[in-house]
Amino acid sequence: MKVKLSKLVYALSFTVLFSCSNNENEEVIGSEKAKVSDFIENYANIVSANYTDTYNTAVEMQSKINAFLTEPSTAKLQEAQNSWLHARDFYGQTEAYREADGPIDNENLLGTEGQINAWPLDEAYIDYVFDPSQGGYVNNGLIADGSFLITKENIAAKNEEGKDDNISTGWHAIEFLLWGQDLNYNTTTHTSDNYSVSGQRTYTDYTTADHSRRRGEYLRVVTDLLIADLKDLNDTWLEGGSYRATFEALDETTALTNILNGVGFISNGEVALERLDPAIDEGQENEHSCFSDNTTQDMWANTYGLHNIIVGSYNAENGATVSGVSLIDIVKEVNESTAIALENATKETITKLEVLTGLDKNFDEIISEETLGSGGPAGLLSSALKAQGTQVSEAAKALGVSITIN
Repeated sequence: MKVKLSKLVYALSFTVLFSCSNNENEEVIGSEKAKVSDFIENYANIVSANYTDTYNTAVEMQSKINAFLTEPSTAKLQEAQNSWLHARDFYGQTEAYREADGPIDNENLLGTEGQINAWPLDEAYIDYVFDPSQGGYVNNGLIADGSFLITKENIAAKNEEGKDDNISTGWHAIEFLLWGQDLNYNTTTHTSDNYSVSGQRTYTDYTTADHSRRRGEYLRVVTDLLIADLKDLNDTWLEGGSYRATFEALDETTALTNILNGVGFISNGEVALERLDPAIDEGQENEHSCFSDNTTQDMWANTYGLHNIIVGSYNAENGATVSGVSLIDIVKEVNESTAIALENATKETITKLEVLTGLDKNFDEIISEETLGSGGPAGLLSSALKAQGTQVSEAAKALGVSITIN
């Protein structure tokens, strides 16, 4: 597995964050009390920077997809795929801002999370699939349905219509349209002939294949819809944005509860219990980015999104660092032992993440070699994330607030 630049940057910053505690630095830090208000402000700055990076890299993805659709080729399809992978690094970190009564999943605000990142996805709902029970490839999705008018409004209306995995929008719909099914996996035996191979869609699906024109139209429109949703999130969190103003007007207790509820729940209830454990237990059909085989990198992004808030620092796409008062800092002011336990938990989570990402294997191969409770690398990361979620809950108690982590 290739180690991306973003991983290297974060690894270096992690070393700096947890190795600069000599006596001289402690004297300087100890002279100024870490305030909850400063932590809340730093959180808002990190959120805004992360959403800006997500939007900007997704716009670049949109330009690569449009270039591919204008003149389809193997090279341009690869560029579009690479741009999807790059943008996912930044969106994946924003998961930490969910479950915090913010615009991403508050239906009274934007509430667009399900439209942006819903999964798992039934591929047959969108496009052709290989179905051995029917003797081969079957065209029975929205793309093959000539009566379905491809517009942003119609695609959005079809999302999760009828059943939860009828996903028509978002990152994973685009992923499927760029990569296609990963057919190198047996859903009965949970084994593969070649785990290193992801979906093998070719550019001819957009030139000479059945429904190629509608497939290209669908890809263009669903990408435009994602960009519009990400722009709304970015705009509302910018300084002076509508939700940023609402957030800054919250009393400290409410803001702190919302923030920590998001961090604790996503660490334990979402990434560990919904993304890692089911994949280990049931195989690739519960793998988060199964078409592109990007799930290990998804785990990197999700884990670092949580880590960013706990340690109070985010590495932006342009190389800048957004940093300030951390969760560890404000907890240390009220209960040093709880702060130390939280710091140790997030260190352990990063350690287990590095084991997973350091393997020269795709995620589907990793989970094929372990079971729940067997002590494999994916399971150990899940356990570390659960422990981290518990320590975030303990930190919340020390700060006088109550959160739900599952």
